[in-house]
Amino acid sequence: MIIVTGCPRSGTSLMMDCLRIALGDDRIIGKKFPRDSRLEQASIKQESESENDYNARMYTIKKQIDAHEQQSELTQDMNPNGFWECMYSVEGIVWHLGMTIKPTDICKVVNQGLAKSDPKFVDKVIYMVRHPRCVAKSQEKIRRMWFMDAQEERDLKIHTPEMFVHTTTEVAKWFKANPEVPVKLVYFDDLITNPDKVLNEVSEFLGEGDFRNHQIEPKLNRSKAQDVDHPLWGISETIYDLLCKQDWNGIIQEYRNAHKIIVKEAAKFICHRTGKVMVYKQCEHCKANPITRYNFKLTAESKDIEWWTEPCMFECLHDVDNPHISIEESIQNNFWMDYQD
Repeated sequence: MIIVTGCPRSGTSLMMDCLRIALGDDRIIGKKFPRDSRLEQASIKQESESENDYNARMYTIKKQIDAHEQQSELTQDMNPNGFWECMYSVEGIVWHLGMTIKPTDICKVVNQGLAKSDPKFVDKVIYMVRHPRCVAKSQEKIRRMWFMDAQEERDLKIHTPEMFVHTTTEVAKWFKANPEVPVKLVYFDDLITNPDKVLNEVSEFLGEGDFRNHQIEPKLNRSKAQDVDHPLWGISETIYDLLCKQDWNGIIQEYRNAHKIIVKEAAKFICHRTGKVMVYKQCEHCKANPITRYNFKLTAESKDIEWWTEPCMFECLHDVDNPHISIEESIQNNFWMDYQD
């Protein structure tokens, strides 16, 4: 089957719509607005349901629909021609009971999904490429919720390259392992500014398709690159350059070289002493600052956690700058004991 892939918010839905128009609706696996379809399906009364059961279930669904309609206006504005997603789009294509896909089918499977897919179901791949700064900005917009006030929007920290870095590396490993799969890179900006030329190249790659009736408009490119500080921008832009060269080995190596920085920026793990999920910087502050440790100790005591019997998983497992110690040593030399009331 034909797979359209790429980092989320890189133009995969737009390409799916182009393929739908050129090759026919019957070849598309996925729904225009899949969330709408799921809610519509859930609203159908089942034969086994009593009237009371159906009314009770619909009461909850109605509340979901009311909230969904307000959020749906935002998401549909992001992809006005539809998302064209299905069960495989994120989870990947692997065999399951009742599977009915055909070699002529077309399916949107974003990077993290393709990385989990069985290559025997993949005949050709169209890979949508977009600069990581534009991807991050578009992702930031779609994560905003209708109920957010101005301060909540400012606090929303989505504009980072982390998703681009991780998903591109995941799919690079898949392409390295499956070099026999033909892949065509399509640059989002080129598709918007020169759709006839780009889609003609897509038609040649596929060996089929009349793309003359495409509905691509320049206004679809609304997420512009923004200069926002983040330690991973340089790494993401190197990975982007390597992606443009289809240098899968180079992407994987760059990710390995930058492992320490990536972990420090993206890692989240359970702190057994506080019962909270921590980010790397919080753990660094805890190790270095007795006031931070004191505040965390108050959190632990408010939850009745016996923090003096728990290891620090940062020093046992997650610290990338220092040798790890055993759980027993961490408990015995509990550094929280350094700051007492």
